[in-house]
Amino acid sequence: MRTRLEAWVRAALAEKFPDLADPSLEIIDTKSPDHGDYACNVAMINAKKVGLAPRDFASALIPVLLAKSEGWIKEIDVAGPGFMNFRLEPSKVGTLVGDVLDQAATFGNASEKSGRSVNVEFVSVNPNGPITIGSGRGAAYGDTLCRVLEASGDTVAREYYINDGVNSEQMRLFAESVWALAEGRELPENGYKGEYVSDVADQVKAKGIPADADTAWFQAAAQDLMIERQKGDLALFGVEFNRWFSEQSLHDSGKVAKALDVLKANGTADDQPLSNEIVREGKESKLVQKEEAPGPLWLRSTQFGDDKDRVLTRSDGRPAYIAADVAYMQDKLGDRGYDKAYLLLGPDHHGYVPRMNAVCQALGFASERFQIVIFQLVRFLKDGKPAPMRKRDGNIYELRDLIREVGETVAPKESPAEQMRIGRDVGRFFYLMRSHDTSMDFDIDLATQEGDENPVFYVQYAHARICSIVRKAEEAGFQADAAESARLVAFEETQLIKKIIDLPYEVQRCAVDFGLHRLTTYAIELARTYHHFYGACRVIQPEQPELSRARLALCQATAVALRKALDLLGVSAPEVMVSLSER
Repeated sequence: MRTRLEAWVRAALAEKFPDLADPSLEIIDTKSPDHGDYACNVAMINAKKVGLAPRDFASALIPVLLAKSEGWIKEIDVAGPGFMNFRLEPSKVGTLVGDVLDQAATFGNASEKSGRSVNVEFVSVNPNGPITIGSGRGAAYGDTLCRVLEASGDTVAREYYINDGVNSEQMRLFAESVWALAEGRELPENGYKGEYVSDVADQVKAKGIPADADTAWFQAAAQDLMIERQKGDLALFGVEFNRWFSEQSLHDSGKVAKALDVLKANGTADDQPLSNEIVREGKESKLVQKEEAPGPLWLRSTQFGDDKDRVLTRSDGRPAYIAADVAYMQDKLGDRGYDKAYLLLGPDHHGYVPRMNAVCQALGFASERFQIVIFQLVRFLKDGKPAPMRKRDGNIYELRDLIREVGETVAPKESPAEQMRIGRDVGRFFYLMRSHDTSMDFDIDLATQEGDENPVFYVQYAHARICSIVRKAEEAGFQADAAESARLVAFEETQLIKKIIDLPYEVQRCAVDFGLHRLTTYAIELARTYHHFYGACRVIQPEQPELSRARLALCQATAVALRKALDLLGVSAPEVMVSLSER
């Protein structure tokens, strides 16, 4: 509806004020339903440009706008200094129910493909441990972002970058830890500990260790096992990747060397002994020269906004970590030709933003083709206090443990598969309830409650209630009929329809600014609005069959919107839900 209103306002502006260049406007909810259905700030923003007071501008626009809307806008009031409040014709709004049902399979999606190919890299933890609860937020956020981008018309590839370079000190230490445990020796200094490391060592040992096995062999064997475990962890959470991309493959294929040659050829990398470095002194910055030993290859990233130049290869010729990043950028934007590449990172990676933006530009790609999105930390609460979230033996707390424990607590009598489904739904919904750019609290007590207090169950109950109503209505001989939906003129009916048709608008907003928490908020508000409607408007009224059929259609349209919102969140929409006591 917001899109239609904006189109009518722009058409009215073009007719009434044809010389007004690039008019800005926003369609928003009114502060109170008493003020109307929607409000617009067009007069406040543009009146001065044509030499009018905002209220006079709005008054001049009203008759033209009413004519353009062809009866959809019942009346327009000018409020305060010049806000325009729209009140819609309820019977017109009711007809939108049929549109939702006609588009049930694609409701919430863009009307056509954008033609844009997008690569989204997320999670990408080192293959030296399972997926932990700390990575759960990035997994839920990344997968939902991909779903939103697909709904907005993009073609999306989900990618996991495996940090398996042979020069990785972390992977070397992990391999030596597995080797030591497999042979019953003491762990190396700062070696990896924990039950999962012992499990990997046992599996490696069971497969047979060749006599000439070395650190490289153990690294390959151990990381293969960990990657399979990570894939399983993420699959339990409803996250699947199109490609698991090996960092080492960039070295083995010669792509790292080729990418560095590109930088040297275009003058953004050199091996001169003098390196420019920005030194910050208080609020001022100055460019100074710093002596370096000859030999390293430098990326002159300061010219692209980085705070210092970066070493690409060391004096002994070994590539620095960023060298693979350069090759990976070239592979995604150059070789594979994605129109846009997103990289989702946790809060400890803010330093990557300027250096990776510099890499993108140094390779000759437009800066808008690459974007890093940072999400903040998640804190787990138990009894209102921060919970360490560690198992008794001191091991890391795995994402699959969280999923399992939530499911077992909520539904102890259900099958393991159903418990995992419940745990996944709760986990994903809770991870996505707050804006990604703020830290969040994950309340374990609330997550394991069943009832209206738990937001995910509150939303799922609304969907299950609708399914139950439709089944009972059909048993009584009533079928939904959207052709009767012009009868839906009650306040609660109109409010529910408006909330339903807001979903495409919310999806597009999420695709632009990545505020995916709006989807959980939308789902909760839609469920609440439906419950208000259900409490005020009896659905099946044998004495009014036409209205009953219309209200059944409204119930089904609500279910369409709930399913789509939950699907975008990666959460199931059960048709039947039983109480905790029955479980």
